[in-house]
Amino acid sequence: MDIDNMTNSGDQTAESANTVESVNVVDLRVVGFWTRFWAFIIDLAVITMSSQIFFRVIWPAGLETTTIKSFFLINALFPGIWGSIYFVLLTMYFGQTLGKMIMGIKVVSQDGSPLSWSAVAMREVVGRTLAQLLGTYLGYLICAFHPRKQALTDIIGDTYVVYAGDKKRGKWVQIPVALSANAE
Repeated sequence: MDIDNMTNSGDQTAESANTVESVNVVDLRVVGFWTRFWAFIIDLAVITMSSQIFFRVIWPAGLETTTIKSFFLINALFPGIWGSIYFVLLTMYFGQTLGKMIMGIKVVSQDGSPLSWSAVAMREVVGRTLAQLLGTYLGYLICAFHPRKQALTDIIGDTYVVYAGDKKRGKWVQIPVALSANAE
């Protein structure tokens, strides 16, 4: 259905008027690539620093293993687990990570309802795993070219990243959302 043609003019038939009434349009101010990029860099810095602090608290003497094993555990495995927990919990409870808070952006569901655990898990676990596949981060680059500024994480999780309060920045997109029978 064409969003631009969803105005209710006086010459519409009863059938087309019912179609217009059964679809709600949500206007969102979506965030582009560079703002999201800097928020992600801030999040990576927070994850790296906090995981190093936490790791040093757990094992103050360090691991008594080879340098390669120590590097893998300290720099790859531990921040990966901690990073997943960080992204899932902050997105679920606040709709934003610390990087997104600093940049003034947040994650919202596609239909405007509160984020669910399943949407957050799909976005932050499945989506981030695929977006960061083999260390390429190409799944995030999709945002730069997508007409609704969605990265792979957003597409998988049915979410958008929008500006938290400022209505002067970003690109407006209209999302048609079918109304449920309970909403009418």
